[in-house]
Amino acid sequence: MQKCPHCRTEIILRELPHQGFLKSNRLCPQCGGSFTVDKDTKYRQAFFIVILLISLVFTLFLYFDETDWLLPALLSYFAVGILLYRANKKVFLVPYNKDQNEKGDA
Repeated sequence: MQKCPHCRTEIILRELPHQGFLKSNRLCPQCGGSFTVDKDTKYRQAFFIVILLISLVFTLFLYFDETDWLLPALLSYFAVGILLYRANKKVFLVPYNKDQNEKGDA
């Protein structure tokens, strides 16, 4: 179970409303503090997107080029499943500092 980095109350991330499409922070329902995920989690999410794109390419090859691409497609989806399971276990919440995150994005 995740905990708010400000007040240490337990948080269920999927039950929190998102702040908006382009915002990466969420608000604690208890204290109102703003938080986001750590940098390692963001890197894992980027890696996950790359693996999903590779899986999509293998699936398209499978559709257009018979069953020659079945094994790579199955292995890539198996890798996606394992990565998703393990990545969800390693999510850490950190306080969101707007000034610091704007400097890091520029």
